[in-house]
Amino acid sequence: MTHAARAGQAAGGPLRLVVVVRPGDALGFRLAGATVEEAGRGEEAATLRRLAGAAEAGVLAVEEEVLAAAGPRPLRRARERGLPVVLPFALPRRWGEEGRGRAYVAALIRRAVGYGVKLGAAGEGP
Repeated sequence: MTHAARAGQAAGGPLRLVVVVRPGDALGFRLAGATVEEAGRGEEAATLRRLAGAAEAGVLAVEEEVLAAAGPRPLRRARERGLPVVLPFALPRRWGEEGRGRAYVAALIRRAVGYGVKLGAAGEGP
């Protein structure tokens, strides 16, 4: 068990995933059963500051646009504590467009397993 996971359990309960998106982008995440917070324009920093301080937040999956608008300060405490883990992601904005987060996910996998992997679409060959 990682230090961050032990800290979360010591805080009083299981850690949870929280998805942070713009208003109107939450429905699919809610249908999947995720806890979702919507951050409107001008609310990004306050929303992330509140969530970063929540003892039960283990992972904050934050849409890149929200993260960029908030700036670095709201998540400084999370970086120092190690929790919550911040996972930026990008939503496709046009029909047929893939999410733009592949490079970031590939880097996370490379760091976790020690070697690089090639991420491809379902059904793509080697």
